[in-house]
Parts: sequence; structure tokens; C-alpha cells
Amino acid sequence: MLQWSSNHHYSKKISLASLSAFIFIALGWLLLAPPGVALAQSQADPGSELNQGLNVIQAPLGLPNTDIRVIIARIIRVALGLLGIVLLVIILYGGFLWMTAGGNEEQIGQAKKVMTNGAIGLAIILSAYSIVLFIMRLLGIGGGPLGGPGVLAPPAQNFAGSGALGGIVKDHYPTRNQIDVPRNTKIVITFRKPILPSSLANNTNNSKDGGGKEIFGDCVPQGQNINWETDCDALDLNAISVRRADTGEMIRGAALLASYETNKVYTIVIRPYDYLGSASENIGYAVRLTKNIKLDDAPNGNPSAFNAQALGNDYYEWKFTCGTALDLTPPRVMSVFPEEGGSEAKNSVIQIDFSEPVDPIGLQGSFNNGNQNIGANSFVLDGNNIFLQSGASKKPSGVFRLTNGYRTLEFTPDTPCGLNACGGQVFCLPVCDGLGANCKQDNYKLLLKAAEIINPKSFEAKPFSGTADLSGNALDSQPFGLPPNVATTTPPVFPKWAEPDNFFWNFTIKNEIDLAAPFINKIIPGLDAQFIPAKSLWQMTFNKRMQIEPMYSIDIAEHPASQNGVPLCKVPRVWFNVNGSTDTRMDHCPFLDGQRQYYMPVVPSNIEDAHFNCLYPGKGPGDDKGPRQGSGWSAQGGAHLFESLTCDDARSENCCKVTSSTPKQDLCCNGIVDDRKATKPQECLDLIKNDSIL
Repeated sequence: MLQWSSNHHYSKKISLASLSAFIFIALGWLLLAPPGVALAQSQADPGSELNQGLNVIQAPLGLPNTDIRVIIARIIRVALGLLGIVLLVIILYGGFLWMTAGGNEEQIGQAKKVMTNGAIGLAIILSAYSIVLFIMRLLGIGGGPLGGPGVLAPPAQNFAGSGALGGIVKDHYPTRNQIDVPRNTKIVITFRKPILPSSLANNTNNSKDGGGKEIFGDCVPQGQNINWETDCDALDLNAISVRRADTGEMIRGAALLASYETNKVYTIVIRPYDYLGSASENIGYAVRLTKNIKLDDAPNGNPSAFNAQALGNDYYEWKFTCGTALDLTPPRVMSVFPEEGGSEAKNSVIQIDFSEPVDPIGLQGSFNNGNQNIGANSFVLDGNNIFLQSGASKKPSGVFRLTNGYRTLEFTPDTPCGLNACGGQVFCLPVCDGLGANCKQDNYKLLLKAAEIINPKSFEAKPFSGTADLSGNALDSQPFGLPPNVATTTPPVFPKWAEPDNFFWNFTIKNEIDLAAPFINKIIPGLDAQFIPAKSLWQMTFNKRMQIEPMYSIDIAEHPASQNGVPLCKVPRVWFNVNGSTDTRMDHCPFLDGQRQYYMPVVPSNIEDAHFNCLYPGKGPGDDKGPRQGSGWSAQGGAHLFESLTCDDARSENCCKVTSSTPKQDLCCNGIVDDRKATKPQECLDLIKNDSIL
């Protein structure tokens, strides 16, 4: 497990003189600057519930959507500013009388009296300002000149409902605050726990299974073309609402499709009946998941998915902005693992990385039993969109999941075949275990079926007919970064599916296990980086190709904890590099602004490479600040870097000095290993919180 911290905003040592000078300048700015300048940033967060309601009523009434608390604060502060100007004039007048007295004792006395009254007025104004500032903060309006830009505290976009992302909400598309979203997009949401489809959908098409039980979240086309309003189940807008962010107007309706995994639903797809947005202007939308969404947990009474006590609120909401264009560009395959024509150990996952998010319907699930229609040792995914054939091996047991923001399809085998360095389970694909097999490696051939197109002059896809993006464009088989003949060569093992845009590749699986552990090359922000912007990049680079699914367990601790206990929302985004390394960027809600805050990212040992090998013994970037002296660090050490030094075998001096002499105990805690003080993640977090190793 690798753990490091980044403290946010202020250095520990600020001299009294500097602080005094800052206060003096700030107060002078308050009294002399134009009121509009001082108040420009004192406004409610646009994502707050208050402003959401104001946005709804402002359009029909023609009213501004400014927070009433901010209006009152502006009036008071303008009044104080005017008093400050009057005070300045009085003091200048007293000084003028004194300077022009020419020894006249009566005039000097008058000047002293004027300046004394001015000083008393200054004390009154400063006291009044302190009281107003205190009341403003009680009302939730922060800062002013001393506290930085005034905003509602805590920031609503950081906390109100957002703790669900990284909690019960695993991922969604469009992403939070995404712009230029195509108007013809679908909305996809993935949960960490199985969801009860009947709490999200109305059984519009009246479909039932063989036992007469209603089916929720499906489509049953009655003809050649699908009618989304009658052939598919309808989204319950009381469970999930999709509204315009400016007017609050609800969309007319949407179809809801459920992606099943072993009879459980984790992912849903929402297909609006009408295009979102406008062809002439950008339009923002807010999607709210409510407490009406139920977990598929009958033994516990199917409770709400949103536990206010755990998540900080009984809903989750995010916003995105639609551009003016439709997406008519097809998706392509960016990379595959194992590589075309390559050879890998049997403890491998299978990955297909796309150029953009694709529709999960028909791409998730497990292989069914042998399919003789496509040859011996041949298997097909439920939905008939992915085909696999091996030379002499049995059906691979495992699950396909669309992850990484619906951009990477990952098959994870679930047949145990050993342990990794952390004691975790390693899983394998079958190799030469078929009847009568006598070999040490086997050739795998996979075909990804492209969706059928409706119009031969476009990539518009027929729903549910194969791989397509979230705007309904069928897969284009011409891949990025792969040999041109990969997709164009007719697959002899799948003659029935020798269509131009079906994607085909083959590779060899060896009957051996790869147990080489991965490590982290670089982290951003670096160890103890300071003055980190609220929207700072948070990224890790791994030296090997990694699994994506475990990346969702990367966590971050905050110190002090957020005011209402809601964790920072976060979600991983992964890119595979041509040199075999992997970049993982954690998209997150803004870090806290306006106060000193420690952030301590935690990369647990269940983060594994594409061969199920964990981060052991926690190798990663080490401390770059020099030797430790007592409870602090040497002031003559290295700089606090926004980006850490690169750790690899050629630059071992930049790595955390871990060893394998104490199996399962080495812990790279903030760039060092100290078994006496931090052998467990929580011990490391406690040390950082207590400033023991900062």
C-alpha cells in the first residue's frame, strides 16, 4: 500500500510581522477599494440547493438569482465602506488643521480633537466590521478580505449529495461538469451495489418472464425499428430527474435500460425521448438520483440506495452542459490486451480500450456454454456481441465489465490459480484443459461485433445489435495504433461474422504465471506539495499495464475532516501508454478552498496489474526533502514538489526505501518506511494528522 499527503494552501511558518502587514493592507483595501471590487466574489455557490431553487423561479418572474444573504452582506459592507471614506476625510481634515496651525494653540487643540474623534470612529468601524464578518460567517458567507474569496461554506458542490460518487455511485456519464456533451447522448449510471430495477422504471411494454414475473428495464421491439416510448420501459422521473439547470424544466421522458450481470443490475442506461439541449445555444442539465432508488436487497427490505447518515444527503446530483451539435462520429478501438499476436501468462485479464464511452447494453456479463454454430471450443457472451474461440481450452469463467467511464471493456477471470505477494488471490484463464488437450499454450481468438447500421451512408446504429457509442454510432473497426490488417482480415474462425466493422484479434495464452509486482513511478501532487489549487491534477503513473476495476478503491483522507463528514467525491480515469505504463487520473470535486487542509491519498494493495499482482512491497516515489530531524524535516532538504521525482529501477534513489525482508508489513508512508511507527495504513494517517513526519 502506498500513501502520501499533500497539505493544502498555507505553510506552517508565517511570521507575525507578515501577518500584521497583511491585515493592515487588507483593512485598508476594505475601506478604500470600490465596493463592487470587494464584493465581486461574495456569492452563493451556483450548485447549492438555494441557487437551484432561485434558478427555477428567476426566469418566469424576471428576478435575479442572487442569494438574499449576499445582498444583505453587500449592503452592510457598502455602508461600512462609505463610513471608512468619511473617516478618512475626517482624519485628513484634522491633519490639515494641525499642519496649518502655525503655532495657534486653539487650532492645534481643535485638530487633536478631530483626530481623536476619528480614532474613536476607526475603532467603532473596525468593531462593527468584525461583528458583521462574524455574523456573515454564521450565515454561511465566508471570508472577505481576510478569509479569501467569500463563498458559501462548506461549498455545496463539494458536499451536498456529492459524497455518493466514490460511495454508492461508482461512475456515471456524462461526467460532473462536463461541457460540449452531444445532444443525442444517453445517460449512464453505475452503482456499487445491485439496484432494484422496479424502483427506477415503469413496465411500459408490459414484458414478463417465463414465470409471469414483470421485467423492468428492457425493450421489446414490435417491428423493424424501435419506438423508445412504447417498446421500452420508461424512466420513473421521481427516482431520477433530468432537468434544465437554468429553468428547472424536466425532460419529457426517457427510456430506461438495465444491464444485467448474473441476474443483478448495477448499470442503467437512460435514453431521453428527445434530443437534449438546443441547436443554437449551450444548455446545462442537472441529474438527481433520489432516495426512491432501492437496493436489490430483499433480506433487508430493499432499503434506499442513499443513506443520508453515510453519504451526507439522501440524494446525488451532478450537472453537465450540452453543446449545439450531434455526435455522428463512430467509436474505435484504441488498444487491446493481450496485444494482437502477443503472448501472455494465463493470469491475465482481457481489455479492450475504446476512443470514447460506449453503450454497456449487450457488452457486460459472462460467456455461455459452447456454441457449435461458430465451431468447437467457441463461446459467446450473452447478447451475441462478443465471441471467443480457443484451440484446446474450456470456457473462460469470469465477467466482462465496461469500466473507466465506459471507455474500457475488461474481462476478469474468476478461476483461482495462486497467490500474489500480498497474499491476494490470482485468477487465470483456462489453458489446454480441454478434453484430450496436450499443449503448453493455447491460441485465443476474439471478435467484437459492431452494431448493425440503419443507413449505409452513416454510422447510425440499430439499437442492441452490437457495439456502439452512447450517441448510437456503430463501431468503426479501423483501430488506433494497431496494424491495419487486424480488423480487415477475414476471421476464418468466425465466417458468419466476417463483416467489415467487426473487430477481430488473436493472442497466445501460456500455461505459466507472471508474478512480477508493479510499482508507482510518479505521483501528482508530490509529497507534501503545498498551495495546491482546488481543481489540482491528482494522478499516479504505474510502471505496468494495470487493471482498471480495482482503481475505484483508491481513497483519500482529509484532515481536518469535512464539516459534515461527507467524503470528497472522486472517480478514476485510466490511460494506457505505448511504453506499457498506465496513467491513472482521479477526477474529483474541488479540494477545500480558503483554509489549511491536509489531503492524504491512499493507494491500497488491492490495486493490481493486468496479472493480478499487487503493489508490493509498496514501491513508489520517496521523500525528496532530505534527512529527518526530530519530529520535523530538515529545512535544507529538497523542494516541496508539485510533481514527485520519478521512481524506477534506474533511479532507485528517488524511491521509497522499501524491502521485502518483512513480508506484508512494509508501508511506504509519506515517502518513508518506518516499521516502528507505521505498519498499517491507519497508523500512517494518524502520524500525518499529528504532524509527526511532516
